[in-house]
Amino acid sequence: MGLAKVANSVQGSIINNTMSNNKVLQTLCNMGILASEVTYALASKLDRSVPAPTSRIDRIVMESRNQSEKNEVPNEKKTAIVTGANSGIGFETAKALGRAGFHTILACRNVEQAKEAVERLERQTGLEERFEVMALDLASLESVNTFVEQFKARDCSLDVLVNNAGLMMSPYGKTKDGIELQFGTNHVGHFALTTGLLDNLKRAEDGARIVVVSSMAAFMTPEISYEGIELESKYNKTTNYAISKLANMTFARALARKLEGSQVTVNVVHPGSIATNLTRHIGTSGIQHAAENAMLLDVSAGALTTVYVAMSPDVEGESGMFYSRCLQMDMHPKALDLAEQDNLWAYTEKILAEKTKSK
Repeated sequence: MGLAKVANSVQGSIINNTMSNNKVLQTLCNMGILASEVTYALASKLDRSVPAPTSRIDRIVMESRNQSEKNEVPNEKKTAIVTGANSGIGFETAKALGRAGFHTILACRNVEQAKEAVERLERQTGLEERFEVMALDLASLESVNTFVEQFKARDCSLDVLVNNAGLMMSPYGKTKDGIELQFGTNHVGHFALTTGLLDNLKRAEDGARIVVVSSMAAFMTPEISYEGIELESKYNKTTNYAISKLANMTFARALARKLEGSQVTVNVVHPGSIATNLTRHIGTSGIQHAAENAMLLDVSAGALTTVYVAMSPDVEGESGMFYSRCLQMDMHPKALDLAEQDNLWAYTEKILAEKTKSK
């Protein structure tokens, strides 16, 4: 954990000293965050004193199984949902949850790819009928609502919800409901999904966990610019990605407030800078992919913090926190601002009401 603590401390210092509305300082902040991410990834690959991510995930799975034996409801009778679980971090997260005993639903836009993912999961784990596919397109509120209705029709509890799917730095586009694509997919779709499933989450007898996958990229914008979301002329693929990740963080903090007193916790994670297909909009050259693989973390390292927050007994009862490299870290100051939380919540609810009414 020594290297992780150092990396978090360095990033915290960079953010505290450079994050600002001043464009020069914000650029320095962005450069510092990116440089520290790459430095940590390279250093962690060379640090042989730290157990491999796969070994650490194995330990978390075992701890969850051991805890399950003491719980009122064993993991084998629990359900988990992971969005975007057909590849990358989502795939590894679903695998860990399945191995820990959870019936794990891969909530994916591309059903055929998700079915292939289930086949791979079954081959790799030796577990049959542990994984299931349900169609979910976060860029379509109709699809989200259909998913919620289908799950609620099962009349069961939901024990873990991992909001993992997302877009990164895509060209300008809109969801099927006319919302800026990155904000609509990364935030609005997950907002509708999570709030729609709250009743099922509250039914979990041993408590439920919501994991929101955000990013250190949230710190690459000083605030959520609603003008940047609404006006194509203000669109910047990097800034708008940061806005969507800050929205993830702000939503999670607001939801944690609203769930106080319940047995449902919600926490935010930064998976790290990972070599996955999430970076497909940044570039596609062979040289770039080779550089990414050399400089960035692999998917098991990327999934580690998500798996930790989703299952580890160490996190039980914790809510409204931000985890990076399996350690708590300070949130973006705007995400902690109650007025900002309420503003984002009201803004999102207004979008959902308008889009539902227009159908």
